[in-house]
Amino acid sequence: MTLDDIEDLLDEPGDRLPLLTHGEAGALVALLGRLAARDDDQLKRAALTLQARLETRLPMP
Repeated sequence: MTLDDIEDLLDEPGDRLPLLTHGEAGALVALLGRLAARDDDQLKRAALTLQARLETRLPMP
């Protein structure tokens, strides 16, 4: 899957689905942060983009 494919998925329209618990979402954000620390620029960009999108939707504790 290329970065363009990932960006297309992120922009795909549709209903929002409440599939993650707050803890699961937090763990996913943390995992994306670790992926963003890798040397692969495309992976880093995709991870940071998805991380930022998720963080804006997580309620503040």
